[in-house]
Amino acid sequence: MPRVVTLTTDFGAGSGYVAELKGRLLHAKAAFTLVDIAHDVPPQDVRAAAWLVGQACPAFPRGSLHIVVVDPGVGTDRRLVWARIGEQEFLGPDNGVFSRLLAGAPARDARVLPIAAHASATFHGRDVLAPAAVALLDGLAPESLGPPAGSLATLGWPMPVETAAGVAGEVIHVDAFGNLITNLPAALWPRLAAAGSLRVGDHAITTLARTYGDARPDTLVALVGSQGFIEIAVVRGNAATRLAAGQGTQVLIPA
Repeated sequence: MPRVVTLTTDFGAGSGYVAELKGRLLHAKAAFTLVDIAHDVPPQDVRAAAWLVGQACPAFPRGSLHIVVVDPGVGTDRRLVWARIGEQEFLGPDNGVFSRLLAGAPARDARVLPIAAHASATFHGRDVLAPAAVALLDGLAPESLGPPAGSLATLGWPMPVETAAGVAGEVIHVDAFGNLITNLPAALWPRLAAAGSLRVGDHAITTLARTYGDARPDTLVALVGSQGFIEIAVVRGNAATRLAAGQGTQVLIPA
């Protein structure tokens, strides 16, 4: 079975940058299957990329190679790395983009990639990451890519906090449907059920559901999403727009 290679970038759908990246990958002699995870990550949003990579990449077969290019520090002294996390491999900037993956499994090995003198200072995805991927596809041992990287950069992920008012958390991701995914884990659902409501900013969500279709259209609901966190949704609507909420909006399970 050909090896799977995935791409996650903030280049934008239909971007010429995506085409250049793919063109460089096609120099590999080995056959491989190329999958686009997304190219519409919000520009320079490393946290959003970390969430997406942590959500999507574990679903791929063992040995898949994931290239992530969300790199606002391109050309600076931030490192480019190869890493083996779990049973899969990753290439990308060492800027925290692998944070959510690393929260579940530490890197088994990681290497710092050298920056060739001819590499563009503004397009390391094309000139450094893609050639490294081609070398790996064609049989280069990862240990030959560069020196050990040691610890990789991680972002601080907010954790729920017990307060006098209840369990306080926040929205950590807004998906394409406008659903507000919080940092409240599914384990807190019995606590939420006992409280009977979830506060999102100044709004109280009182309809608790198992799935989106359990309430009438246009109803605000709280439920446990597929990522294992409590989320807020509008049935057949957009919770982010309805509540004027986004990443960082405070949520509370009342005491």
